[in-house]
Amino acid sequence: MTEIVIVGGGAAGFFAAIAAARADGNCQVSLFERSSQFLSKVRISGGGRCNVTHALFDPRMFTTRYPRGERELNSPFHRFSADDTVGWFEARGVRLKREEDGRVFPVTDSSATVIDCLVQEAKASGVRLFIRKGVESARLRTHGGFDLKLDDGESTACDRLLLATGGCRSVGGAEIARSLGHTIEPPVPSLFSLHVSASWLRPLPGISVSDVQLSVGKLRERGPLHHAQRNQRARRVTTLRVGRPSLAREGLSFLAPRELDPPRE
Repeated sequence: MTEIVIVGGGAAGFFAAIAAARADGNCQVSLFERSSQFLSKVRISGGGRCNVTHALFDPRMFTTRYPRGERELNSPFHRFSADDTVGWFEARGVRLKREEDGRVFPVTDSSATVIDCLVQEAKASGVRLFIRKGVESARLRTHGGFDLKLDDGESTACDRLLLATGGCRSVGGAEIARSLGHTIEPPVPSLFSLHVSASWLRPLPGISVSDVQLSVGKLRERGPLHHAQRNQRARRVTTLRVGRPSLAREGLSFLAPRELDPPRE
């Protein structure tokens, strides 16, 4: 029997574990989560409601929403699209709804609905679930497979290894991948904040605009913008969240965009 280990108990890890177990009955799939809780990011996503996907069902158009990886994601999204995601959950009893901005949520407005679905499906597929079991390192075996060193001092082996440890806040998976010969691209934020002290913006917290052009020097970028307001060092500042990150790719550091003027009559 083929032994498969999935490292990371988030949405990607669960979906990978379920897919692997369903694809081949002659394998044993184990999912290792370092923390004490599975699917913790799912639990808080969408304000606790879980934004399952986005109602953009053309795979090619869907890839354009990813500032990096658009070309690489084209093939995976054609194999399993947002429409397939909706169908997958609804086939397992999770009814979904589409909101005006295109976000798709469970009709219960509770992330627990999605968590329960993933956990139950994993168990029904025969996936072995482990919490408080982190993988510290992995080593290729001479005749194939991997030897894994766990954070409790124990070791285990597997024939196939899949890393689903999350983004830049969790570097463990990236370090394991690098140790096995993979090249890791430096992470760049796709969503970041600009702090602007323009007084005319202060009365407008909570405003969202779908298409805004932001200019900083010679750089111009278009994308959605959300205006929030918060206290920072005892003064009011404005946060503008811009969804497409060419500014970040340039490695710029600035206090405020040069072209951010109040609307004129």
